[in-house]
Amino acid sequence: MYNNIKNILKENNIKFEEYDHEPILSFEKAKEVKERLQYSGVESKSLFTKGKSGSYYIFVTIEGKKLDSKVVKKIVGENISICPGEELIQITKCIPGCISPFGYEENISLIIDEDIFNHSKIIFSPGVAEKTFIVTSNGFKEILNIINNKTYKYIED
Repeated sequence: MYNNIKNILKENNIKFEEYDHEPILSFEKAKEVKERLQYSGVESKSLFTKGKSGSYYIFVTIEGKKLDSKVVKKIVGENISICPGEELIQITKCIPGCISPFGYEENISLIIDEDIFNHSKIIFSPGVAEKTFIVTSNGFKEILNIINNKTYKYIED
């Protein structure tokens, strides 16, 4: 996953920052590392979910926000639930707590919380706990236009 994400960014000339650090598996640890390494941006949160139909979705939002299942059902047309860790690892090749907001096979759709674009920089995991990437929100929009995953806009009522 890490190499795939880095390749997407480099091949499309999307500027990004990359940081190496001890494993981050919680927002508390992320805050500690962010303060120590002095980088800025909003922490993204990506959840690996599965619909009743068996379809997979990555819900991308910002730290502190919750997924509203009623809003998601209106958007994608089915109920979704969080996938168990084993299935997450098997399908995404990411470890729990390190879900990337993009870089997946085309059969995995993305549900993007539009609130993420209210921030200048987006901090995310490239699928491994020891790395952090940062892109501008405009860079993230470019990525979403480049990749072949179906993308849904998540806007709360």
